[in-house]
Amino acid sequence: MNERFDFEQILVPYNATFGAEKGLKAAVDFAKKVDGKITLITCVENQSILSFFKKGKNEKFIEQKKIIDNELRKIESKIKEIRPIKHVILKSSFAPETIVEYAQKNKMDIVIVGQTQLSKSDIKYHESMANYLTKGLKCPLLIIK
Repeated sequence: MNERFDFEQILVPYNATFGAEKGLKAAVDFAKKVDGKITLITCVENQSILSFFKKGKNEKFIEQKKIIDNELRKIESKIKEIRPIKHVILKSSFAPETIVEYAQKNKMDIVIVGQTQLSKSDIKYHESMANYLTKGLKCPLLIIK
């Protein structure tokens, strides 16, 4: 039982929902306790297959990225006093897959996800996302309810 768990690198998926806010607050508290570094990841999902054939797809992503960057800067300025923070915005066709790939590529030690109150129609989609994260991640996953 000599295994030691260091949680220096903390990944927090962030999409400006109430659940994401809860996850971020929990991550900040956790980071203080373990002297960890927080990375926020926002996945901008591709619109549809048809968007591949339309001009301006990249311009739309750049526009969305600017909006998200502004929102994340506000968050960063609040949290920076407490803890350094990094944020990344990635294109994604399936957010959980992008999160898993990023976590593994960047050697994240834990992923902290806030859960949003779900409507009945959203439950199946979110269950599949949680299952994908649970099975795909090689690091611990903490879900904040």
